[in-house]
Amino acid sequence: MEERKGFGSNFGFLMAAIGSAVGLGNIWGFPNKMGANGGFTFLILYLVLAVFCGVIVMIGELALGRKTGHGAIGAYRILSKKFKWLGWMGVLSAFLILGFYCALGGYCLKYVTLNVGNLFHAGFGTGTLDGAGVFDALMANQGECVIYGLLFVAITMIIVMGGVGGGIEKVCSVGMPALFILLIISIIRACTLDGAVEGLKYMFVPGWALDNGIIKEAPSFFSVLSTAGGQMFFSLSLGMAAMITYGSYMDKKKNLQKNAVVIVVMDTVVALMAGLCVIPGRFALDPTGNLGGPSLLFVTMQNVFDRMGSVGPIFGIMFYLLVVFAAISSSISLLEAVVAHFVDKAREQGKGDKRKLYSVLAGIAAGILCVIVCLDS
Repeated sequence: MEERKGFGSNFGFLMAAIGSAVGLGNIWGFPNKMGANGGFTFLILYLVLAVFCGVIVMIGELALGRKTGHGAIGAYRILSKKFKWLGWMGVLSAFLILGFYCALGGYCLKYVTLNVGNLFHAGFGTGTLDGAGVFDALMANQGECVIYGLLFVAITMIIVMGGVGGGIEKVCSVGMPALFILLIISIIRACTLDGAVEGLKYMFVPGWALDNGIIKEAPSFFSVLSTAGGQMFFSLSLGMAAMITYGSYMDKKKNLQKNAVVIVVMDTVVALMAGLCVIPGRFALDPTGNLGGPSLLFVTMQNVFDRMGSVGPIFGIMFYLLVVFAAISSSISLLEAVVAHFVDKAREQGKGDKRKLYSVLAGIAAGILCVIVCLDS
């Protein structure tokens, strides 16, 4: 039976695992949920859940993958055939999330293009439209949404075709440090804008949002708790087969618990950095903009860049590029969770490494799902 290839280094594993955790759940989801759920209250509950729940589940999923040396379906089958269905549920979750991910990633690619157009005063920029007008125009042009969504699917598929070491590890080892640099630059600019301090108060001062009437009615504790819990699981890529799959490629000599803690800590740091990038900018340059929902990323943030003057397109390109990087680092883990099962099965049956074939087939299936999401706007 052909040898199962894994990550070439612990750094490569960490960058890939952190990349899976650091995705749209951080760059879009965290500021979005924090903005809609009272700021500081949401932050505290999220941190508590990440420490007392996220770390434990992360250790469990990585350990399950490393112990069995298989993806989610194979791992549960080895434990007990009665629980094989749990592996299928995880892989199905990854596949369904991937369709949404690729559609949203396609939107982000479009926004990179729009800001490039603004930088060079080209016809493919935003023109005279504001953030809401740009987003409405994109949603009305379903054909364009499909094209950008399928482009995102193709990028994801090509990376996964390259294998764990040759594709995923190489991309994440470069992409994740680049994402951190882009985030730091964006944070510095956002937090030095006039009025940005109001956004920092929203994030870090207890009760400030209610005292200032930003949130008219305080969300219930259980509502915020459930939202923070859902965000924590989604952000850390837990319960969707990705971490079990990545754990199956992990060197058995490495410290599993330490790596799990590093992944959770770095994911949480990036989520906070994303909040520092998005929320102060919103308060400074678009104080009436939404604090939650897709419009925070695609309407409010585009308004922020439009109001920065001549440097706005540059920061717009950087911001949406980092969102694209974050989305790709997660989408490849979701696709790998699907592909790994069929590659392992083919290897066990003596058919050799069928990675390229199964990557293409899974990519086509994800593309069909992405088209459906895009057509639904």
